[in-house]
Amino acid sequence: MSERRTRKGKNMKKRLAFLLCLVMLFFTLTACGGNKGSEGSNTNDDSGSAASTDVLYHVYHSSPYVTLDPSTEYSNGIMVLQNVYETLTYYNSQTGKVEPKLATEWSSNEDGTVWTFKLREDVTFHDGTKMTSADVKASMERTLSLGQGAAYNWSAVESVETNGDYEVIFKCAYSAPIDLIASSGYAAYVISAEAVQKDVEWFNAGNDGGTGPYTITQATGQDTVVLQAYENYWGGWSDNQYKTVLIKAVQESSARRQMMETGEAQLTENLSSTDLEALQANDSLHSAKFDTWTNAIAFLNCEKYPCNNADFRRALAYAFPYEETVNGVMVGNAVQSFGIVPSGMWAHDDTLFQYTKDLDKAKECLDASGVDVSNLKLTATYGSGYEEYSSLLQIWQANLRELGISLEIRGMEWDAQWAEAQSVNPEDRQDILLMRWWPDYASPSSWFDALVRSEESVSFNLAYIRDAELDEMITAADAAVASDREEAERLYVEVQKKLLEDSQMIYMFDDSHTFIVSDKIDGVYENPAYSYVIHYYDITKNG
Repeated sequence: MSERRTRKGKNMKKRLAFLLCLVMLFFTLTACGGNKGSEGSNTNDDSGSAASTDVLYHVYHSSPYVTLDPSTEYSNGIMVLQNVYETLTYYNSQTGKVEPKLATEWSSNEDGTVWTFKLREDVTFHDGTKMTSADVKASMERTLSLGQGAAYNWSAVESVETNGDYEVIFKCAYSAPIDLIASSGYAAYVISAEAVQKDVEWFNAGNDGGTGPYTITQATGQDTVVLQAYENYWGGWSDNQYKTVLIKAVQESSARRQMMETGEAQLTENLSSTDLEALQANDSLHSAKFDTWTNAIAFLNCEKYPCNNADFRRALAYAFPYEETVNGVMVGNAVQSFGIVPSGMWAHDDTLFQYTKDLDKAKECLDASGVDVSNLKLTATYGSGYEEYSSLLQIWQANLRELGISLEIRGMEWDAQWAEAQSVNPEDRQDILLMRWWPDYASPSSWFDALVRSEESVSFNLAYIRDAELDEMITAADAAVASDREEAERLYVEVQKKLLEDSQMIYMFDDSHTFIVSDKIDGVYENPAYSYVIHYYDITKNG
């Protein structure tokens, strides 16, 4: 180990020791009533609480990551990684444009198969080394070679080349949108040349391989993550920004409510309707609601009887409680879906056919299917901790009972649910799987390529759709994105029409996210292209 690396390691240990002391102080103060004030439970005593002044505490509803390896993470970990690593560009939802991040400018050839990016020259990694085109090339090649997580996003990329220290060139097999190759919330992160050589354990332990505003100084059991400011961040720092961020998983909505009421935490989301309403009435807190590009989908196992029958699938779709789910279960924090592309994303079309609950039509479709339901029992699974899925499934269960169909409801940990859904034998899979999908990048192809396209090895095509006609339509739409977006949009709408007709998936609702935020902070914003991500760098202290 070199002298520089040894010195850096010692400094990291010192920072970590300080941080752990700070976190311990934080919990001590809150446990002893250090946040009590004279005007209500959320009024902090400003006499020196480390929790109220120095640590931003985000109490999260689920595990904040599966892995912290930026080349392989494909789930919740984006909320951490987006604060630690950066991409060449990013999608700005407020302008509707792709804007610079680590790249300063870019261009492409006419058909969008070659993209050239010029890089910032003032960026350093957390280990102090300067970012160059060689790091970008090595990062992307690592992601492609590992072939895990969201690496499928990059199927278009054939090679990455450099031209000097600050220019990088992507050569693609077919037209690729800039959103995909440079702005993806997954698979497009730039890491240091040294980090490229590391394994997942190194990343999960906390590391210095990124360029973002924060480093990971603690990660514990997929439960707790502590972020610390990188002082030499190219964007600079101001005194009213948070230098330390604590993210902790607390699944119980009532527990998170209490932590917000006492001032222990400053930020949370995904609350039950009762807890949400109570916190919205709290004068020391406010709610921030954001439209998302997230939709909740029921995948029907099209390789297993009776969901391999299109008329039977339509019967299930007509029996689903759309209105009760949107207005009741989701308490207005959702809208009904029109097709697989959610509202707000281009190629969404709210003139498309929309299923509604109609048990008479459901009975007609069931009769047309010829399926004997007398001894039929379907199984539907959902991720444990998502209370809204359990609630809507119970309503659906009652509707199906009127058709003579029995539905078993099972909450499962994600790993177990995922393993069952990917069983080689269709008979070993659940009949129905409920899951949210959010985009890997700001393009409709993020849904079609991952959820619909036929693949030998299924990634997220959990309905097991095998349709050559759909594949051809998707390929044509993808190819048109960079050169003729209007034609691409037309083709994507046609794909959606066919999907609705065949009913391999039930589009339950398009999601919106409501965060509960302490009045002591400003700058909480969620970009729909990066679902559930809060950029802590944008948050400032308010009082």
